[in-house]
Amino acid sequence: MARTPVRQFKYRVFLSYSHEDHRWARWLHRELETFRIPAGIELPADARPENPNRPLAPVFRDREELASAASLTDAVNDALAHSEALVVICSPAAIRSRWVNEEIIAFRRLGRSHRIFCFIIDGDPASNDDGGCFPPALTGNESFQQGLADPPPEPLAADARPQGDGKKDAKLKLLAGLLGVGLDDLRQRELHRRHRRMLAVSAASLVVTSITIALAIMAYLSSLEADRRRAQAEDLVGFMLGDLYENLHEIGRLDVYQSVGDKAMDYFGSLRDEDASDHMLGERARALRQIGTARMDGGKSDLALESYREALAIALTVALRNPDDPDAQIDLANSHFYVGWVHWQRNELDEAQAQFTAVVPIVDSVSARDPQRAEWLVERGYAYTNLGRLLELQGRHEAALDLYREVQSINQRLVELEPENDDYRLEVGFAQNNIGKVLHSLGRLQEAEQHYRADLQIKTDMSSEQPKNNLWRRYLAASHYHLAHLSSARGSKALARQHYLAAIASLDALLMIDPERSDWLNRKASCLRELAALDRMDGDPESAAQRIRDSIQILSGLREVDASNARWEAGIALGRIEAARQSLLHDETEQALDLASSANTSLEKLMEAEPNNQQTRLHLMTARLVLGDVHDATGKGAAAKQYWSDALSQLSADVQNPEALDVRSALLFRLGRHRDAQALAERLAVMGFAPNFTRDGE
Repeated sequence: MARTPVRQFKYRVFLSYSHEDHRWARWLHRELETFRIPAGIELPADARPENPNRPLAPVFRDREELASAASLTDAVNDALAHSEALVVICSPAAIRSRWVNEEIIAFRRLGRSHRIFCFIIDGDPASNDDGGCFPPALTGNESFQQGLADPPPEPLAADARPQGDGKKDAKLKLLAGLLGVGLDDLRQRELHRRHRRMLAVSAASLVVTSITIALAIMAYLSSLEADRRRAQAEDLVGFMLGDLYENLHEIGRLDVYQSVGDKAMDYFGSLRDEDASDHMLGERARALRQIGTARMDGGKSDLALESYREALAIALTVALRNPDDPDAQIDLANSHFYVGWVHWQRNELDEAQAQFTAVVPIVDSVSARDPQRAEWLVERGYAYTNLGRLLELQGRHEAALDLYREVQSINQRLVELEPENDDYRLEVGFAQNNIGKVLHSLGRLQEAEQHYRADLQIKTDMSSEQPKNNLWRRYLAASHYHLAHLSSARGSKALARQHYLAAIASLDALLMIDPERSDWLNRKASCLRELAALDRMDGDPESAAQRIRDSIQILSGLREVDASNARWEAGIALGRIEAARQSLLHDETEQALDLASSANTSLEKLMEAEPNNQQTRLHLMTARLVLGDVHDATGKGAAAKQYWSDALSQLSADVQNPEALDVRSALLFRLGRHRDAQALAERLAVMGFAPNFTRDGE
């Protein structure tokens, strides 16, 4: 049969799918409509579209009208008659869907079975029962029953399942079939185009241009018919909040994304109440979460919390109206997390725990619907990880370790389900790192190193595969930092220095792209502080002094932007403790006293705000140990003993953290309890821990 020229059809593609597969349908709709033909691809003469920039637009996608209809609506039948091709999203849900079957039958009655394309997302193509994926209208038996004259289409399809073609290759296979071009040629051209696109996205000027174009498109669409305008605007906003956000996040330019999010919010604000569907409310909540993240990365936690709370209120409304919609429930869980994340960063642990705890039953309930569904399984891993971090701060390390091991099992299962998913590979590394941190705190240093090295290997491999991915470079810097901290604790100073410098090199490269990212600046300040301590122990006072000044200066700048973030205040206090130890070595006792007293005051305030934070408690007792040393150096023995005794009384004798045992051992020795101090020193030696404090003071 000769192919009807493309120009005679109103729609290039009619997308048929079950409501249960609406997320896939929304993604595929956007991918088809926004696809551009790569340079060098020549379409067949009868397949050349009117708009060569968007060869597969428009795509018809409609499922809302069929909810209560007894048969296909006139609008759907008309759209089928005026569609050049039918794409069926195949899955067990599609088999169960009456309307998918009806749409296939209606399209085949038009005599265009040869223009039916299948896109498999789930199920077994070889199965004919409920576990299969092809709707009955695609089989010969159904054809006979319906009296269809034309033969059924051959059930060969693009298979998006991980064990099939995979999501990316399946999309290209479908595109090649729809356009009538060779798959290999399209794949190579698309790969070249993707590389060029990444280079373009990395330039801020082109990003700004893209935003301008997007706004121009939205302005143009405003002159069109209302329903079509809203549909096109939804797709554009989806691109802005999806692909554009991911690319900007990948290159580390969330500052540029802030303007994109603001424009998206302007659009949401322009909608009338009757236009605010649950879908658009969900998009608005997503935009608010991403705006909050950009604000948080800029060190503006108050503004970030404002965005996150508004997103939570919207997500709660949508979730209550749609209790059986897993996407709405996951959006609610994510909104709870982000509110809790800000509280966690601000040392407001009770508020953080309330939000993180609210996430767990939501993700457990959703995941229980299909325990093998990766996108829901990963949410359980996130929820357990966040609770584990709070348990760490509370000193409940064994409980945190149990959670992290469960997360490790979840992440390994995710990789088994989708071995090509880079995000899941990263999650395995994160779990290794979290387990390493807890083992470090439990004094199991050799085991901790094994997990840290496993994490570093994953991040190194992934950064080597995509060296321009700045998000992964950030993760690599964090892995180097944790391994450096452990190496220092085990007395491997040269190795620790090597990893700290590697972390700083990665961070400096990132800060060349965005010099105001607070998380990168904070990590660099921590590296500089730890290197300063190594310089002090190695007898390099000038380098030690410069590095600690740089560390405190970075964090002071962050505090000026956001005084409510407890991380900056704690980091400055730790820097002053190190500076006081340096001053004490050079008999600059007055300066040492000012520095140690300032650190003590800051940490007392943090401890008062959050008395259950055991990490802050250790830092405060360290400040009092140093304060006692300063007073002892100036002949004020009674004052020194008071500081040491007070610190010892607030450090638990049952603690396992080697850093805490080190401080406790030093305090015991200074107070004349040499036998108890020696017992702790021997315990630290068994752990393989190198003391940070000498037993007789500085």
